[in-house]
Amino acid sequence: MAKPVGYLPTLDGWRAFAVLAVIFSHFAYSASVIKQMPHWVYWVLTGSGVKGVQLFFAISGFLITSRLIEESNCSGRISLKRFYVRRVCRILPPATTYLLIVAFLGLAGVLPFSLKYWLSALCFFRNYMPAGGTVIDVHYWTLSVEEQFYLIWPALLVLFGLYRARYTASILILGIWVWRLIAFHHIGGATLGQGEWERAEVCFDGLLLGCLFALALESPKLTKWLAKYLTVGAVAVIVVIILVTGGRTYTPSGRSIQSMLMPFLIVATMLNPHTWLGRLLEFSVLRWIGRLSYSLYIWQQLFTFERFLPWSSMQLLALFGVAALSFYFIEKPMIRLGYRLAPPPSLGHKDLGVKAIDA
Repeated sequence: MAKPVGYLPTLDGWRAFAVLAVIFSHFAYSASVIKQMPHWVYWVLTGSGVKGVQLFFAISGFLITSRLIEESNCSGRISLKRFYVRRVCRILPPATTYLLIVAFLGLAGVLPFSLKYWLSALCFFRNYMPAGGTVIDVHYWTLSVEEQFYLIWPALLVLFGLYRARYTASILILGIWVWRLIAFHHIGGATLGQGEWERAEVCFDGLLLGCLFALALESPKLTKWLAKYLTVGAVAVIVVIILVTGGRTYTPSGRSIQSMLMPFLIVATMLNPHTWLGRLLEFSVLRWIGRLSYSLYIWQQLFTFERFLPWSSMQLLALFGVAALSFYFIEKPMIRLGYRLAPPPSLGHKDLGVKAIDA
């Protein structure tokens, strides 16, 4: 049996950058004081949200596929039941808590509220709703994409096996790129509307490319080659390309370029964690923000688009306070429960107080 891998370095740091990109992007859209900044600063901030989501997709696909590969290597099989038990305990409690509070505030007249759109968020099909609804739950389109994806991908791994899954992922990615091109030019007219970019069949490639990289790292030769050539300088070039193509995110080529490059960032630092960039991403504050990233993402819409407090700095502090409460009192205990009910091969973080599967 293979040895469990455990914690994957630098991923929490990248999570931190991803969620901060989303948060500051939304502050830039909603706070008039930020609009008084130089144009290039405003342009970078408002464009960072989509990049943050693309980075989240790549991290999610890479991490979850790595864990499923680890389970297959350690125990000889992938248990879909265990996967979904952990997934439900991980995702549903914070997401549902937020929506219940939003419903309460909406029915009390404190926030705008649309039952139809709220239900679509609760049932994870917000990404297929027509334009409209409230901004308070619109960010659930990303959760909807992920949950729709994970209803399919683990089963494909079990069905095709790890080796053939590489080809399956590659074919699906190419298919999405072709479909996105067709939809852009022949269905959406001159351009797809922003909401149409949120459909699963249009943006699954962001997750699939992370999955493909996790599968590719099963090759020791390729892993060694990537570790050698994905240097800090290579990362800098990738970041520049991502920034330069930022204005083309809502075009087929721009979305494909950004989806393709995000996993390179993750793999570059994960394979070289002892570089200065790797050490930066492992900095304790960034790791903590990365741990909070899911709760931060869930709650940020309430604090970036609503003005409960007079200053943006106070809104930001309140967001981190609420996200920390969500993480320590809802998210983390439920992750522990999921790991007790369906232990994985390794825990990743060592502070959950539960045991992994005996390898």
